[in-house]
Amino acid sequence: MATSKIEWTDRSDWNPIRGCTRISPGCGGPGDHGGCYAEAMAARFSDPGQWGHGFAERIAKGGRWTGEVAVQWDRIYLPLRWRKPAKIFASSTSDFFHAALQMEDVAQLFGVMIAAHHLRGHTLQVLTKRADVMRAWLNNSEFWDIANAAAWVHVMERVDPLDRRSDDARAKLDDYGPENPPPGIWLGVSVEDQQRADERMYDFRNTPAAVHFVSYEPALGPVDWSGWSFVDQIIGGGESGPKARPAHPQWFRDTRDWCEAFGVAYFHKQNGEWVSVYDRDRDDPEWNKVPKPGDWDRKRWLNLAGGQGFHGDKLNMMLKVGKKAAGRLLDGVEHNGFPEALS
Repeated sequence: MATSKIEWTDRSDWNPIRGCTRISPGCGGPGDHGGCYAEAMAARFSDPGQWGHGFAERIAKGGRWTGEVAVQWDRIYLPLRWRKPAKIFASSTSDFFHAALQMEDVAQLFGVMIAAHHLRGHTLQVLTKRADVMRAWLNNSEFWDIANAAAWVHVMERVDPLDRRSDDARAKLDDYGPENPPPGIWLGVSVEDQQRADERMYDFRNTPAAVHFVSYEPALGPVDWSGWSFVDQIIGGGESGPKARPAHPQWFRDTRDWCEAFGVAYFHKQNGEWVSVYDRDRDDPEWNKVPKPGDWDRKRWLNLAGGQGFHGDKLNMMLKVGKKAAGRLLDGVEHNGFPEALS
């Protein structure tokens, strides 16, 4: 079985949608700092005949998404062929709820995911930055009519009437909808700072899902998680890549502590490219050993609010050491929290 380098999933190679567009700072910052790994990959393979052609510019022209988005119909059945149960990050290189997609087409993909759970025991993890579209579609009865009909066809096509295990898949198939979301599909929303948390919370809270999870990656600012106790998991992570922006360790500590207080699973994916080498409050409360700032690409001041000047609360000096060296320990502890499995 193919394995994913993304720590919170088993497979990230089911990509039934190609193309996307930037929508918020988590997709990339001013001056192209940071950025979407899928966009960079599509730009790298944007020559004719390659998978990114037509969906991203060549790197020499900027490497941005072109805005073209399409379902790859020849890839939608892959989860039905994978026999070993797995957590599958659905469309890790795009967004199910992009404005260029049709609701009817995405409902067909949900039908595949429902069938993949019943037939193969897969858990499908869907992540979006477009929580408003997700809420609207998943509260629409027409969406579920299409998804349920597609799931029934996929299951019946693959059920052997003499195979009792396969018949179990048919027997457990249900009529899913807003009041009865499918158990094998986990829905997530990306949150990178307080503004995006505020913008997306209402829509996400009102989206029907068996499991709600949050990807707090890349963490670009502190988030007050008040009102988010409806979620089942938060995945925290700093940005990686050659132009990655640093994340303050206190942002992750506060998120971890909030999760513990409210019974939400916390998964710390990575610290990113940067680590703290000087915590003023902890290491130098009298300001007697303030280090000298260095090359901006290697050393930066970072305070709790996300400011990169010298002053501010909980000032830290961040050093760029690379993703591997930065690791995924938070205060020396590896956090691997997951929601309780649902059958």
